[in-house]
Amino acid sequence: MTFSLATTRIDGTPTPVLSLPDGRLYRIADLSPGLLSDKSPAGLMAVFENWETAEPLLLEAVDTLQERAVQSVDPPVDLGDWLTPLQYPRKVICTGANYYDHVINDGGHAGFSKEDNVPVFFLKPPTTTLVGQGRSVRYPNQTEKFDYELELAFVIGRAGKNIPVGRAREHIAGYTIALDLSARDWQRHPKHLVKFDLFGGKVFDDSCPLGPGIVPARFIDDTNLQLQFRLNGELRQNANTSDLIWSVPELISLISEHMTLEPGDVILTGTPAGVGLATGTWMNVGDQLKGEISGLGAISVEIIDGANTQPPSSKERP
Repeated sequence: MTFSLATTRIDGTPTPVLSLPDGRLYRIADLSPGLLSDKSPAGLMAVFENWETAEPLLLEAVDTLQERAVQSVDPPVDLGDWLTPLQYPRKVICTGANYYDHVINDGGHAGFSKEDNVPVFFLKPPTTTLVGQGRSVRYPNQTEKFDYELELAFVIGRAGKNIPVGRAREHIAGYTIALDLSARDWQRHPKHLVKFDLFGGKVFDDSCPLGPGIVPARFIDDTNLQLQFRLNGELRQNANTSDLIWSVPELISLISEHMTLEPGDVILTGTPAGVGLATGTWMNVGDQLKGEISGLGAISVEIIDGANTQPPSSKERP
């Protein structure tokens, strides 16, 4: 039976949970006491850091639910109580320009050839960019061109360096949904020396909503997933991962040429066509964002006024 791993606020405390398709939630500490202590400050990171031993225990726990008296917990009523599933991953690695329709239609690169290019990678700082659902995204007041990008993300479950493409899937623990938010006027600031800046354009606070849960890789075919993004209910992005330029295994191999991938690292795979950059339509305070990927559920966030606003409660800090 498929399931996802998430972090919700229960009695005011961030709590790792396992979610079943019928909506039932279980504390992971109740399902598998030897796997995760109820007081573990690492949360789900403790699970993914030991994924090769943790996954069989979780599968067994789900398979034997009917035989054991494990009490479920009530799903959160407040959307904001679905926190970002991994509170403190080591790295958030992002991929740019990785869908053919985005590169050709949004980017205007009609003669694009995969063989003549390498992918664009960059990092987001996890502790300040990751947020969960609800009223969780503070508008970055330095920008007037605030844009969205829906992306498939995956979580590393086994460390590796210089990973061959043919062995790459052995390093994936699970998949989730990400929104890579962008400040386009800073990403392409006219005063920047090379006219392109992934620091100013990408790493501002709350720029990476993630969740709601992480589905183990064994249940997901990343070559055929439908992505749909809606802004205030209007469909803006509608694409399939079959249009990826560099596949998930290729991304793992290429990234690991430069750095060691570690358990719990989050990797974003790029966005399809339909972003605001192509139409000059930008986001504003009060906008409702919803990203959905088949098999992974949906993440919904709202943009709030960033002036004099504290970090949103959907992200718990150590």
